[in-house]
Amino acid sequence: MRENLARIASWPRRIVRDISVATRLSLVIVLVALISLAITSIVGLQRGGQIADTVLQARVTSLGATRADEVERYVGSLQRAAVGQAISPSTAQAINDFTDAYKELNSSQPSAADETAVNAFYADVIAPELADVRGRPVIATGLVPDADAAISLQAAYVVPSGEGDLVAGTGDGNDWFGLHRELHEPFDEFTIQTGVDDLYLIEPAANTIVYSTAKDIDFGTSLLTGPQSGSALAVLIQSFDSSPEPGVAKVRDFTSYAAAGDEPSLFVAAPVYADGSLAGFVAMRIGPQRISSITTNNGSWTAEGQSGETYVVADDNLMRTDARPFLEDESAYLTTASDLGNVTESQLRAMRTFGTTVLFQPINDNDVDAALELEPSLAETTSYLGVEVLQARRALAIDGLDWAMITDIELQEIEQPVVDFARNLLITIALFLVTITFIAARWSDRLMRTLRIVSSRLRAIRSGAGIEAGASSAAVPDGAPIEFVELAADIDTMLETLASRNADAAERAAERRRLLRRILPPQAAQRAEAGDRNVVDQVAHATVAVIVISGLGPLMRSGDSETARALLDQFVEEADALARQRGLERIRLTGDAYYAACGTVRPHIDHVARAASFVLDVQDLVRDLGDERELISMTAGIDSGPVTVGLTGGADLAFDAWGPTVRHAADLARMDGPNAIFATPAVQAQLPASFLTEPQPEGKMSNIVVISGRAHEGEPAR
Repeated sequence: MRENLARIASWPRRIVRDISVATRLSLVIVLVALISLAITSIVGLQRGGQIADTVLQARVTSLGATRADEVERYVGSLQRAAVGQAISPSTAQAINDFTDAYKELNSSQPSAADETAVNAFYADVIAPELADVRGRPVIATGLVPDADAAISLQAAYVVPSGEGDLVAGTGDGNDWFGLHRELHEPFDEFTIQTGVDDLYLIEPAANTIVYSTAKDIDFGTSLLTGPQSGSALAVLIQSFDSSPEPGVAKVRDFTSYAAAGDEPSLFVAAPVYADGSLAGFVAMRIGPQRISSITTNNGSWTAEGQSGETYVVADDNLMRTDARPFLEDESAYLTTASDLGNVTESQLRAMRTFGTTVLFQPINDNDVDAALELEPSLAETTSYLGVEVLQARRALAIDGLDWAMITDIELQEIEQPVVDFARNLLITIALFLVTITFIAARWSDRLMRTLRIVSSRLRAIRSGAGIEAGASSAAVPDGAPIEFVELAADIDTMLETLASRNADAAERAAERRRLLRRILPPQAAQRAEAGDRNVVDQVAHATVAVIVISGLGPLMRSGDSETARALLDQFVEEADALARQRGLERIRLTGDAYYAACGTVRPHIDHVARAASFVLDVQDLVRDLGDERELISMTAGIDSGPVTVGLTGGADLAFDAWGPTVRHAADLARMDGPNAIFATPAVQAQLPASFLTEPQPEGKMSNIVVISGRAHEGEPAR
């Protein structure tokens, strides 16, 4: 027990003792470099993070301020456009003329066809569309205008089956249609240039819309008593007193507007004066896409990065511009909003219907309250989609609108540059340490190189490893002691000698393996290479075929020895190929006899059929080699039974087969019968019906049969 404790206590000393001097020198250098880098990196990361935070916060704030300025300028341009249209004398004249024509048209009863068409349009189209949007039934009668002029005008311009034309009109000869043909085109051009969805001319008495460019279902109706009397447009017009200040436009925030199919709409209106008297009002309707195109930069968020977005919110905690994720992937956005549970089903349905988040996506109350404060602010918070963001807030200076601009960028994206910087710094440190380690190792290695070279060569001799490489290519450094130089040279000489001898032995072993694989079957060659020298196996069921070639002797005696040799080589080569195809192994080649066996090396159930097929193939081969001159012929003998096979010969290995079956097959091959194939009854009994056999002629051995061919094309499987 005490000895074990002492051994354990000595481990640290052993570990320290086993560390080389070169390694210790390298560790000191690397440790100093590591401490220096650690201090530098910590300071750099802290300072880099502070700089990155400052830059990113400034970018977010600047981006929100830029978008806020653009929205303020756009709404201001709408107000200026409304005022410009209101102070135009032609606008005042148009309101007066359209009002007079409207009164004249209202004094006549609309046709029954017009009343029927308008009622059917509201019942079959408008009411169902609003019901789908609102998710509840809508009564059509409450939407149908009651003024006779409104029915006539909507029959001509609003109802799809109406015959009126937006420019020319057909009407019934009333002055209103003539005025429309004259004035519609410049007003319509104004809406295109300003990018508004509709332009209204409203008379002051009943606030009747006497003209509209888009001609929705509010066209021709009174904003005081008509179906749209409670709409945002009606409220905006009624917010002007009896003597409104000229040249001043008012804005009404986005609300759902029934005349536009409940689409969120923003209105701008200004009073119109003629000769010092109030002639009416000019108003404009804008859909949600106009301002959203500013905050989304027309769908390009390059400045916002991968996750940033800018949007407008109002004091009701609802968006006034579209959300970036909604525009990029509406389906995924709706799924996420639904899963978060902060959006109602009606809001989700409205987003899907109108293709916008304006008026439907709620924002965190605290964020909106902070954004509506006069001073811009910057804070980390949770976005409306539950993501941690850095949020820049700024109130918008627009009279009549309690709006604020919010810019969100995910904290993960904001922190990513710092993470990338830290990662790159760590990579740089790692590369630097690798370089320092390499340089330190090289330096310390050079100090101890002489001893290491000598030590490594001695270890190679002791362990036998590396002897094949011969002398080391590493030279002893200049200035090394002469004793080390001479010792290294002696070791190199020894290694070269050992490597040369090992190479010679390996070459002789490889040559022996090549010879074994050439003269022996593959399995026998493998066993010989594994070390077997006198292996004998008993094979209970095998078939031996012996083929004796006749005609080569006379051919050589006739002086044509080259032809005889070529025929023999060709016969052996092609017979070997046929044997491999049929699954036989050549076991012996003696003089004019070719011995082959099936089932000795690899077992085959159909070894008899394979051997018979092989001999028939060889018979065809001999006929082809002999050609018309009949230079050679053959006689074959086949027997089936037990066979003894093995490797014999000690140092001179040979693979052979012997036994009664081999002798009997050889005796049959020596029988008189050119091109005949003799087989024993054991062979005949195992041959398939596809082989033709016949008994021996008179005077021959009665228990021997002759295989004369195949009865049909079927052959054993190869």
